[in-house]
Amino acid sequence: MLEKWETPRVTIQEFEPNEYVAVCWGVACDVSWANNYEQKYGFWDGGDVSHASDHCGNSSNQVIYDHNDDGVGEAMVETGTDGLGTLDCTIYTDYDWYTGRFTGQTSASQVEVGDLIYWTTSSGNRTWHHRGTVTATAEGHPNRS
Repeated sequence: MLEKWETPRVTIQEFEPNEYVAVCWGVACDVSWANNYEQKYGFWDGGDVSHASDHCGNSSNQVIYDHNDDGVGEAMVETGTDGLGTLDCTIYTDYDWYTGRFTGQTSASQVEVGDLIYWTTSSGNRTWHHRGTVTATAEGHPNRS
């Protein structure tokens, strides 16, 4: 015989991610365009300022960080450099064909999937000029979404 009646109940657990990812996208540098740019506008130095498919040409090397966890990306960085560590990226929306200057400086929070963007990275007295299209996930890192 049943001694005590308990009311049936349902317990719902909330999903709690173990990692916070504010913005998730990747952008590969168009290395052919970038190397031609460096040569045309006088930034080429015979090899130190060059772009490679396995570095900036890999879309998982450029990422957005949300440093204050407010859901908006504050910075774009290049992580897969050739021994230079993590480099800050300055993002632009266009460039002037005559002068070679990047124009329309913007922030990482304004970048959307499908945008063609330009960016620079610097280390010491060297600056690299990049161009690429933003993609929804980073190559080689499908869970960055």
